[in-house]
Amino acid sequence: MSNEILGGEGSAKKRGGRERLLAVAMVAAGLGAFIIQNTDSTPVTWLIFTGTAPLWVVVVLAAVAGAVLSELGGYLIRRRRQRVN
Repeated sequence: MSNEILGGEGSAKKRGGRERLLAVAMVAAGLGAFIIQNTDSTPVTWLIFTGTAPLWVVVVLAAVAGAVLSELGGYLIRRRRQRVN
């Protein structure tokens, strides 16, 4: 009998793909709702720069910057540990 009939690897891969697609769709829907609700402009001051931007842009840029800095910090810590060993 084939794996597909018995529910083997083939069907598990398809199910995992569908679950990922559903998760991506849910995140995209949440992000879309967030953007629609946060379109008001807000003043932004960073170092010597001043301006206005939609609130969702400010929040998304702050989250991306935080993720990048977190990954950079993790990389530097791993690198330091490898040098010690």
